[in-house]
Amino acid sequence: MDEENRGPRILITVWTLTGLSGVLLAVRLACKLWAKRRLWWDDYVLALSWFMLVGSIILVTLSVSLGLGKHTYLVPPQNFGTLGLIGNLTGTFSILAATWSKTSFALTLLRLMQGRMQYFLWFIIVTINIFMGLNAVFMWIRCAPVQKTWNPFAYGTCWDPEVYPNYGMFAAGYSAAMEFILALLPWKIIWGLQMKRKEKVGVALAMSMGIFGGVTAVMKTIEIPLLANPDFTYVSAPLVIWGAAESGVTIMAASIPVLRTLFRDLNTISRKYYKDSSGSRTATMTQRSGVMSRYGDPNANTVIVSAAMGPYTEDVMTSSSWSEKSPMRESHGQIMQSTEVMVAVEYRKGEEREGVARAL
Repeated sequence: MDEENRGPRILITVWTLTGLSGVLLAVRLACKLWAKRRLWWDDYVLALSWFMLVGSIILVTLSVSLGLGKHTYLVPPQNFGTLGLIGNLTGTFSILAATWSKTSFALTLLRLMQGRMQYFLWFIIVTINIFMGLNAVFMWIRCAPVQKTWNPFAYGTCWDPEVYPNYGMFAAGYSAAMEFILALLPWKIIWGLQMKRKEKVGVALAMSMGIFGGVTAVMKTIEIPLLANPDFTYVSAPLVIWGAAESGVTIMAASIPVLRTLFRDLNTISRKYYKDSSGSRTATMTQRSGVMSRYGDPNANTVIVSAAMGPYTEDVMTSSSWSEKSPMRESHGQIMQSTEVMVAVEYRKGEEREGVARAL
């Protein structure tokens, strides 16, 4: 980013990330409602995170119109105070968006965990919200009076210039580390389930997309010291972009597992429809041919058993039209009774697999 005005690049990047994350979030929620599944706390928290992201990007857009992305000497001096205040608001919204997007995914994992792992997840949720929340609070109270935090020309005193950036790096680094942990936890959960290896890998990869959010969090952490640079309106452009990327990528990563479940279900429905249609055509051809097969005998008792690998159901259908006077009995006088049984066994998704799907 060597151009004299980084404003246009900032706007294109942050609005693209916000739009993409909004689309995937909307599809996630629509998939759950279409499947007639209730929205849970992780859905509400993720939606709230996206609204915080939108709020921060609106403020970024306003800042660009006032000179963000340009060198300080090109920005009208009367804009510095406004840029500082908007910058504080942008930082607050951005921190909340990043924090709550990670909190949402941790809440999703809570529905899959048991025992001590649930306590560990609550530890992550609480500590991330505390450390990142303090980061947002310190942004406003590091100077006295408060106006000094956004207006460098105001009278007052502030903390040592190194204190707040150092704490900001600690909080952002901790958040990034926790995101990597949250991205790897699904492998521990999924690998112990009774599922095919290929499906385990697919589900685990879909739930590990948060690792890209962790990468963006690391990049944002690296850029935080630039806030102390005198040319802050210009050098802070990468920090603004990576801040939006952290929340946007995490929201998208949290939505991908639900989309995978949707595509899997659609594929299952499609195969079932094709199978049912094929079976109907076969039965029709049998009837038209006039050939008496053991599946086409209208007088045969039919038993259909449907079994599942977890919660199962059994549907037994019996025909009461059996005639004791079978044509075969009358013709030969030796066959006393003929009963044909058709058993159709259908294996469905296992209980554990269904539990993963319900959690997503």
